[in-house]
Amino acid sequence: MTDAARWARVTAVFHEALEREEPARAAFLDLACAGDGLLRAEVESLLASHQVAGRFAEGSPLDALPLSAVEALGLHSGLAPGSQLGSYTIVAPLGAGGMGEVYRARDTRLGRDVAIKALPQHFVTDSDRVARFEREGQLLAALNHPNIAAIYGLEESNGSHVLVLEFVEGESLAARIARGRIGLAE
Repeated sequence: MTDAARWARVTAVFHEALEREEPARAAFLDLACAGDGLLRAEVESLLASHQVAGRFAEGSPLDALPLSAVEALGLHSGLAPGSQLGSYTIVAPLGAGGMGEVYRARDTRLGRDVAIKALPQHFVTDSDRVARFEREGQLLAALNHPNIAAIYGLEESNGSHVLVLEFVEGESLAARIARGRIGLAE
């Protein structure tokens, strides 16, 4: 079986398995994989990743904490709507994750909206995290594709480390996933 055919089989079984609840899913995999341990392992790995991605897309663990606790623990970037970061005015929070918080901001020099990804304050003194954040910016700068938001800059101001990114209006990935399966072409 070619790699393409193998991948087509893995994705077909994965999508069919997603449509079933446990324990029906386990029974389905027994039949669909028919003793092919590698196929089953690949599908189960995709199912586990899908479950983790779903939890990630639902929100940040920081969302469960009151803002005062987030700030007291140093988990907050220190940015808030109305605050100024160089020529950028923070407009509103968009989301948060393990490596930062993302805000909608207004570039007052160029008159456009941008996305600002800020490294939380508790990472600012961690040289490994700062280096990882900077590598993220460098990697984004090396990419040029219509489906990848452009990076405009990597900034450090008043102790904050931020990536300035293209702001793309539209539905979040979490909202899109909630509407249902995303086809390969999409």
